[in-house]
Amino acid sequence: MQAANNMQESASPSGGINLIDTLTVCAAIGGGVASLVTQQIAFASIPLSLTAILNLTNRRQQIAAVQEQQRMENAHLIRRCQDEAHAEIVVLKQSSEGVHAQIEHLTQQKTQALQTIATLTEQTDELKSVLTTLKQSQQQGEVTFKTLNEQNQTSQTQVEKLSTDMEDLKNAIAYLQSSASDLDSRVDAQQNNSQHLAAQTESVEELVEILREIDTLTQAISANPAIADHFYQRGLIRKQLQRLEDHRIAMEDFSQAIQLEPTLANAYFERGLLKSDFDHKQHAVDDLRTAAKLYFEQGDLTQYEKARDLSQNIHDLISGDPSPEEETEQYLIENLFG
Repeated sequence: MQAANNMQESASPSGGINLIDTLTVCAAIGGGVASLVTQQIAFASIPLSLTAILNLTNRRQQIAAVQEQQRMENAHLIRRCQDEAHAEIVVLKQSSEGVHAQIEHLTQQKTQALQTIATLTEQTDELKSVLTTLKQSQQQGEVTFKTLNEQNQTSQTQVEKLSTDMEDLKNAIAYLQSSASDLDSRVDAQQNNSQHLAAQTESVEELVEILREIDTLTQAISANPAIADHFYQRGLIRKQLQRLEDHRIAMEDFSQAIQLEPTLANAYFERGLLKSDFDHKQHAVDDLRTAAKLYFEQGDLTQYEKARDLSQNIHDLISGDPSPEEETEQYLIENLFG
């Protein structure tokens, strides 16, 4: 609603000036008629001068209104993106803190499990030692079997019981080792999740930095809209974004840079790449050939060859039949020296 009001406000003065232009043209016609009747040129020159002044004033007001509207739209977009990015960063940081807490808890569980395994291992060694002692006692009991028969039976019972306990302990150790391996896997998984969240946070921060750079260049363009490099740099930065709409706006920035500086080869080159992405192949070939021509004139042979090869490849795709490389060379020679 506010944008509509602004457009109406910007349209009202221009409408008034258009009305005045109409009246001035009528006055100019009247002055011409008067000059023919009175044979005095002064009657015709006054309305024409007034018309030129009003047209110049009208053009400046329209340019200022368009620049102000673009600046307000860009500022609104930046604020909205910054708010969304800030909210996402807060959520990601909270999730990262929860993951770190879980990792610490699992690490403590792993330490306790390792301690339990160490304790059970010591008990197993002790049981092995007891078993060895009992076997020795059994051997001694065989010598005095008759007198120590009851003791031998008791010893055998204890050996069987200890063997059963040892098997149970072995099973318990195997279970704890499996649990420890599972805990290691869970810790690794949580660490991977933490790294993924950190990467997402870094991506959001990079997006915010790109938007800040775009806003800075937009303010510079509003302050001085006659510098082609500002439009070119803003197009390069906006090209880093993934949305097709951003690529269209970047293409418009390159076009504005070319309008301000027709010999800016880099702007032709970048616009040609974007046109190729939008499947405007013939326009892409034209821009890349123009860029190659300008690079050649400026002595940048590396960029010249790159632009030439790209334009040739796209031309081959359009025609469906690869044409000789000399065709591009001939085109450049004709435009450079023809």
